[in-house]
Amino acid sequence: DEVTDRMILRYLDPLLADDIDTLVLGCTHYPLLTGAIARVLKRQIMIVDSAQNCARSVEEMLDRQSLRAAPLNHGELRVALTDAADSFLNVARDALQLKFGEFELRALP
Repeated sequence: DEVTDRMILRYLDPLLADDIDTLVLGCTHYPLLTGAIARVLKRQIMIVDSAQNCARSVEEMLDRQSLRAAPLNHGELRVALTDAADSFLNVARDALQLKFGEFELRALP
């Protein structure tokens, strides 16, 4: 949508002014914006998505420490936030299709 496009351009304009050819999506939630980012870019820029590598690293760590749950063992989702919950709850519900009950708001140390 228009608001998303404007925000993306606001943050990417300084990078685009430096004539970047590659954009690394370093936060785990940025891949949710890959389509929108590609849409607003005026030229061809390689977009590197870190989400798959992050998920693979977590999987390997769980395996190394024998912490991976059995396939039929459903885990529990606990959510702790450091910022206002509204935007997270909307993304969690709409984009990630997560369902959870209570969440905890924490201050950063």
